[in-house]
Amino acid sequence: MYRYPVEVIADTYLSKVGGYSYELDRNEIGINVKALEMNTSIIANETLATLKRFEEIRPYFLRRKFVVVGIEESMDCYEMSANGEVVLPEEMEGSMEVGESVIVNTVEAFRIDGDYSNIIKAIKWRLDNQILRN
Repeated sequence: MYRYPVEVIADTYLSKVGGYSYELDRNEIGINVKALEMNTSIIANETLATLKRFEEIRPYFLRRKFVVVGIEESMDCYEMSANGEVVLPEEMEGSMEVGESVIVNTVEAFRIDGDYSNIIKAIKWRLDNQILRN
């Protein structure tokens, strides 16, 4: 029923930018609440996500994080997300083109959930192995 977001790999979705809204705080992105329920495992007003443009090369951990807000029919920006498009805060206007494809990545929220201990262990292991080889 809703065209977006489309899950391309686990907890990573493809969508388009639907527009910009004054109703969203600077740390929020909005997606039609029904599209979230039908197409994703994203929990509205709780799940953190990063956005990525296709040509962007910024490392994942340096990307800005947003809370995904469910856009209700009563909100002024509802029409911008009629098919599940991503609505950005007004402060970001001009940073992405309306209609541009974006990747909504919620992997960190579901897989890491603030526990970076395994990542730290992996980095230390990698560094230790490099030192031993040299």
